[in-house]
Amino acid sequence: MLRLCVLFLAIPWLAVPVAASEAADPPQIEAVQVGFEGTYKLGHWTPVWITVSGVTDPGTIRIELTTADGDGVQAAYRDERPVYGEAVDSERWRWLCYVKFGRSASPLRVRLLSGEHVLAERRFAAGELPSPLEATEELLLVLGPSIGEEEAVRRRQRGREGSVSVQRLERTNRLPRHWHGYEGVDTMIVTTHQTSLLEKMDEEQFAAFTQWLQLGGRLIWSVGERAEQVLSPGSRLAALAPGELVEVTAQRTTSGLQDYASATERLEAAGGQRIRRFSLPMAVLAEVRGLVESSETGGPSGYLPTIIRYPYGMGQAVFLAFDVEQPPFDQWQGRPALVRRILRSRVGRRGPSPEGPDRSQITHLGYDDLTGQLRAALDQFTDVTRVEFSWVAGLILVYILLIGPADYFLLKRVGRMHWTWLTFPLTVVAFTVLAIVLTTRFSGNRVQVNQVDLVDVDMDRAVARGTTWMHVYSPQTAAFDLGLETRWPLPADSIGKGGRLFGWQGLPGDGLGGLNTASTATLFPLGYAIRPANEADQTSPELLGVPIQVSSSKGLLARWWAEVDVPPSSELTIDRNGLLSGRLSHPLDVELHDAMVLFRNWTYPIGGTLQPGQTISFDGLPPRNLEWRLTRRRVVETRDVSTPWDRTSRDASRILEILMFHDAAGGRSYTDLTHRYQPYLDLSEHLRTGRAILVGRGPAASSLTRAGQSLDGAAIDRQTALYRIVFPVEEPR
Repeated sequence: MLRLCVLFLAIPWLAVPVAASEAADPPQIEAVQVGFEGTYKLGHWTPVWITVSGVTDPGTIRIELTTADGDGVQAAYRDERPVYGEAVDSERWRWLCYVKFGRSASPLRVRLLSGEHVLAERRFAAGELPSPLEATEELLLVLGPSIGEEEAVRRRQRGREGSVSVQRLERTNRLPRHWHGYEGVDTMIVTTHQTSLLEKMDEEQFAAFTQWLQLGGRLIWSVGERAEQVLSPGSRLAALAPGELVEVTAQRTTSGLQDYASATERLEAAGGQRIRRFSLPMAVLAEVRGLVESSETGGPSGYLPTIIRYPYGMGQAVFLAFDVEQPPFDQWQGRPALVRRILRSRVGRRGPSPEGPDRSQITHLGYDDLTGQLRAALDQFTDVTRVEFSWVAGLILVYILLIGPADYFLLKRVGRMHWTWLTFPLTVVAFTVLAIVLTTRFSGNRVQVNQVDLVDVDMDRAVARGTTWMHVYSPQTAAFDLGLETRWPLPADSIGKGGRLFGWQGLPGDGLGGLNTASTATLFPLGYAIRPANEADQTSPELLGVPIQVSSSKGLLARWWAEVDVPPSSELTIDRNGLLSGRLSHPLDVELHDAMVLFRNWTYPIGGTLQPGQTISFDGLPPRNLEWRLTRRRVVETRDVSTPWDRTSRDASRILEILMFHDAAGGRSYTDLTHRYQPYLDLSEHLRTGRAILVGRGPAASSLTRAGQSLDGAAIDRQTALYRIVFPVEEPR
């Protein structure tokens, strides 16, 4: 009886630690899934899915991801807002975050937060993560069945047109919910013979996709047999089309497609078996916008566009009026060539130069992409003199000689060896003072900022975007709290929904400090934090505690965008000679200098300063050759001679000019450099697909802040701002 009483009294005490143990059981971070089924690129924003078990209150969860930036410094991505999450089952949740990987061998640390309390933490070694693609490798994201892109890519790579990777998705739950999650995707391919992933996307996913496309993405999509369902009036996919659907017709002749692919095999004989009563379901569009690259005889009007390349905001799309993944295309020998031509990069002139790249010079310069040259230009500061290594090595050699052999033989000659207790520290002090004086003289004594702004406004889609590159130089080792302020060149009441991204700028390639560098060693073990903007409460994006070493700089990149309400300000058409006709008015609230209008392969210079609201008439305005303008071509002894591109130039304005229209200048055959790290900057293809572009220099459109105080004024060393306004041009009927 006594034993039972003791046991009865002990039960509550025994139960307490068990209950406490269960209550204290923390959440567990089970897995991470990076990119699109493990495919992602260095130096680009990447979606990351975090799977966690044991979460009791998912609505309060925040995720912090930490990995190396482009300089190998640890960057923690902190979003003060609860992230998007979804229940996997009754015990597990999955959250979607975004991060930029700056090193292929960098681990990823995941922290689960609730308020300031750390609920769980786990470090994923580099070997536990999928290997990333290089920053300049082209990525094709295929939503649905294959259209033969893999065979087209293999043939393209044999032609030395650059490295390309293909990743296919068959479900929507791995798609980003913010547009910058697609930043590493060069081209998206979508088929609609069966219900496409575009149709299955929820509203948030579709909004992210369309925003990515408007801000510089590239889409290839085919709509054939199901065109009446896909492009029905009012459907969200109908708004993407380059015209209005008339009908779906049974097309019997396909000579246009065969010519486009330079195919010897006819479509009706694909696979070696001739199809009797051959016909293909094709979508017939009216009021077509853009460039018709292939067409057939047929349709209600006798003219049936089948491949249409057209601009969509600052992005590009290719519409195929047939189901290229269906028979007989899947057996057709001409399909790889057809797809390869559709996939061609921009204007198709980005292959290697005829003589091939000079690897020794690339190694010397440290970059092989045009954005690397811009980075090198922004790393030059007026008050800072870059000392040659030979001078440093020479001073070190003199120092060693003075404290060693010179000191010994001098004192031995005078017979006062014990004086070394005086001469040695005097020499050390003298060289220390000399080092301080030289450092102050050559490295300056103030924080300096070099900045380049590029602002684009599309008048057709009423969308604007800005891209800002900044390099911050510090004469002393310091940590900076940096923010971004943007100034749209439009009235405040015309700016709608928008956003801002602010982070580090990487250097593509294998050069010193390049993104392909495997080393993650750093002098700053504590790193810094990246906090995104919260547009709901007008919070600006911030970089907190960014470390900059003595006499060094940090490269930063900002991207910002907004919907705009700008009234139409152009009436542009094409005259019978294929030249620009009509007029346009300057729609922005800034003066533009050295302005010109570009259309097709022509440029129309505008003299003087272009004032806000000023109208330009093109009737009688003589054009000049655009490629001549971009390549500074001139006539020398009756011969046309282009000014060779100087890969060592540090002229930021000139570099930005070629970044904006790289392909129109001849692409890699002219610069001998790729333009694949930030290809969305190149609007060359807009010029040939029905758009005129007004370009000019203007005032700065953004500014950097440190601890809430603007770094404008004395801190600004060099500053360049270019503006591009994209206008639609009516095609003659």
